[in-house]
Amino acid sequence: MEKTEKPEKAKKPRHKTRYLIVGISITIFNYGLYTILSNLIIKNNDFLWASTLISTLVTTLVAYLAHSKITWKERNITKTAKYKFFIWNLMFAFAIGPWITQLFSFFTSAYDLAYNIFQNMHINFSYDFVQSTGAFVFTGIVTMILNFLFYDKFVFGKKPEKKEEQK
Repeated sequence: MEKTEKPEKAKKPRHKTRYLIVGISITIFNYGLYTILSNLIIKNNDFLWASTLISTLVTTLVAYLAHSKITWKERNITKTAKYKFFIWNLMFAFAIGPWITQLFSFFTSAYDLAYNIFQNMHINFSYDFVQSTGAFVFTGIVTMILNFLFYDKFVFGKKPEKKEEQK
């Protein structure tokens, strides 16, 4: 008996999975860098904006490199991709992101519930901490979704064309 060869299945790019892993890693990196800057280097709460600015700039550079080399590595990335990436992130950081965070700061019933749960568990988080962390998390989720859509459609080029198999 002859073995019949099964046709190879084309591997689907796993952009969503890679994006989620890279995005969460970048968010943790950003939070860690911000925390180091604000607690160990800058230390003065009057200059927290400097910690945010530095961590955002460094993280944006790391994000571009990670997404171009990992998330969309099989795309034909054009020379304009980095400009589109940085312009989008600047717009988001200064216009869209703060608005979304402000919107999520009004989800008081969710924060009241979370605060009460923490208090019942004898975890002494302040209400301000619960609210700011909740707004950060909700904003992060929306940000990741919007960034994925924008990066996938406008920044990291078109999907590589499928090569027709030669017979």
